[in-house]
Amino acid sequence: MAALFFDVDGTLVDSYHGIRGITPSVRAELSRVQGLGHKIFLSSGRPRLLLTPDILDVDWDGLVLANGGYVEMDGQSVYEERMGADLAGRLASYLESMGEPYLIACARQIYTLRTNTAIRAFFEEAHPGIFDLDFDLSEVLSRAIKMETLIPREERPRVTRQVWEDFGGLISCDGHGGEGTFELYPTAISKAKGVEVVLQRLGLTKADAYAFGDGTNDLEMIRACGCGVAMGNAEDEVKAEANIVCAPVWEDGVAQMLCELF
Repeated sequence: MAALFFDVDGTLVDSYHGIRGITPSVRAELSRVQGLGHKIFLSSGRPRLLLTPDILDVDWDGLVLANGGYVEMDGQSVYEERMGADLAGRLASYLESMGEPYLIACARQIYTLRTNTAIRAFFEEAHPGIFDLDFDLSEVLSRAIKMETLIPREERPRVTRQVWEDFGGLISCDGHGGEGTFELYPTAISKAKGVEVVLQRLGLTKADAYAFGDGTNDLEMIRACGCGVAMGNAEDEVKAEANIVCAPVWEDGVAQMLCELF
């Protein structure tokens, strides 16, 4: 038995190329591989509430979400790594001082301030009614796993460097996935930890694990698995770390590679 971990944005879907759902050929291969007795897991930077129904309706054996900060197996929570109230409070104040609207992602809820109309409009277009708006900010920050804001694509490298310097390396940033979304989460959180949690519970080893990804937030996951597959549209750094480079999302790279591997 093998455990397979699939990133979402840039791996299973690609909003920049109009692929907003998992294609039929990829779905068929996921089902076929699962039918062979292997386990399939979603491994995404997204929190649970930002997964669309067409992604969740695959019969996943588990979910590694919020860049590894939250793990579900068979529908049950098995791991949660919070940001910590102090760091979350500092980050919230920092974003407010920059004039950036933000959301707070916890294990199964997403919060934002009523005044953050821009971020509400952006996310609620695809996910209506996802936000809790009446809450105690201090209490929510104590449960925060990650935050997201809206940074234009061209500004992301500069903001990433700035956040890294201002927080002394305690906060990682990722903005490769969606159109405008920019994720901020503790460097202590990684998809690799989520992979380790799953493998331990299944009684499997690194040699039994396969990872499919495209962005720098997938690097640690790829290193944690015996076989790392980089998408043809992956960043060069990811391709260099991977064991295999497959076709890009828009050529159904995941489906092709699953057919070859299994």
